[in-house]
Amino acid sequence: MNYPPCFQDSEAKKEIERLCRENNIDILLLKDLCELLNEYSGMGRKEGVIQDIEDIIDRFIKRS
Repeated sequence: MNYPPCFQDSEAKKEIERLCRENNIDILLLKDLCELLNEYSGMGRKEGVIQDIEDIIDRFIKRS
């Protein structure tokens, strides 16, 4: 996986993990969604992004 830079910086990652814990957000779901948006950034028309988001959420629900 190619996570955005904020997940690669150790201090930023700790802060993201803290915020996820405090707000009851699944860190893997957040990482997957951020990665997807990172992949789509710079593209003019983002065809397929909604379906990809739905797929990520479906995988999260099955994982839970």
